[in-house]
Formats: sequence, C-alpha cells, structure tokens
Amino acid sequence: MTQPTDRPGLGPHAPVRFGLLSTALRRDLTDLNAQYLELGLAPGSQEDPRFGWSEPVRRCLLAAGADTRARMAAVPFALFGLVLVTGCTQVADARVEDARAPDACTGRAGRCESFAHQAVFLARRLADGEPMVLQLVLGLPQEAQRWLGECRPAQLAQLAGSPQVLRPRWRLHARFWEMLAVAARRGTPTALQWAHCVGLSLLGAADGDQAPATARRRPRA
Repeated sequence: MTQPTDRPGLGPHAPVRFGLLSTALRRDLTDLNAQYLELGLAPGSQEDPRFGWSEPVRRCLLAAGADTRARMAAVPFALFGLVLVTGCTQVADARVEDARAPDACTGRAGRCESFAHQAVFLARRLADGEPMVLQLVLGLPQEAQRWLGECRPAQLAQLAGSPQVLRPRWRLHARFWEMLAVAARRGTPTALQWAHCVGLSLLGAADGDQAPATARRRPRA
C-alpha cells in the first residue's frame, strides 16, 4: 500500500479536529477524498462504475477549480463509498491463473488499486474508534464495524483487490454537490458548515437512485 499523496494546499483546508475524528484521521480522510475526486475526474473514468456519478454531478465537479475541490475534499465524511462483503471469512488461496501481469500495478489501474487499499485500511482504523464513526464517515452499519474489527490484514487486502469495493456516493444528488462546490468556493466557515450538515443529513440516501428534494435555502456567508 502506498503512502498518501502529498497535495499542496490540503492542510490549511482541513480543520484541526471535527467531532470524533482525530487530527490524523481527518488529514488522511481529506487526502483520500482528494485522490478520489482526482481519479474520478481523470479522462476515461466516465465509464468506470467506481466513479459513476451522474452527468450533472460530473459537470459540477469538473467546473470546480483545484482550490475549490481541495476545500470540498476536507468534508468530515468520505466522498466515496465502500462495499464490504461481510460474509467473507476465508482468504482464497492464490492460483497461478489469477496472477496479474507485471505491469498491472502501473498507471491508472495501479493508482485505483492503491486508493482502494488506503480506503479499506482507513475503514479498519475507524472501526477501532467510537461506534458511530464508521456510520458518519463511510455510512457503514455496525455489522461492518464488527466484521472489520475481526479481519486479518490478508482479508483486508483481498477485499481491497475487488473492483466492486469502491462506489460513488450521492451519484445523482447534483443539488448537494452544487451546494458543496459553492460553499467551498466561498471558503467561509458558515457556508462550509452548512454544506457539511446537508451532506451528513443525506448519508442515509447516499446509495439511492432518486435525487433528493430541493434543500432548504442555505444561509449566506
């Protein structure tokens, strides 16, 4: 698993602490969010189900500048989702026919796999914290927290290697992304806090295919 990628400007956008998240966890979550946005907006990612935002959402993200997306990445929850196969209790034996080509971990494929490993192991770290952390940050239920707590590193690595482990969140909720982008562009604490609260209120709808009702008018700041 590679180390988190250094990105100029990430640090100042992330608060020192948010609720149940320590400084280190908030920093790493911000970095992963930034990686996810970067990978998902790269040319050729439109057909990748791991980044399957609706076209309005993708246009909104593409229209946001680098500084705006850096502020968007500093939200106190993941902009990506994880699909955990909690029934998996055995690590499959490696087989010759499953061996990948030597260059399988290079380029975009390698970066996506590296990201998946970082995300899964962050979830494992969060599982060691307060019971509500996984639900608030990744939208994962208590069953997933128990499973993660019992997982061995080899099981986590196997999970991260699955192409189905990553999914987009709020993929049809263009209104939320627009609100988050506007708040990040302003960069004021009041606007950002409002957008964060809206995102947290939508956690239960993160996987839905129906766009939410129009949000209440946000306060200007």
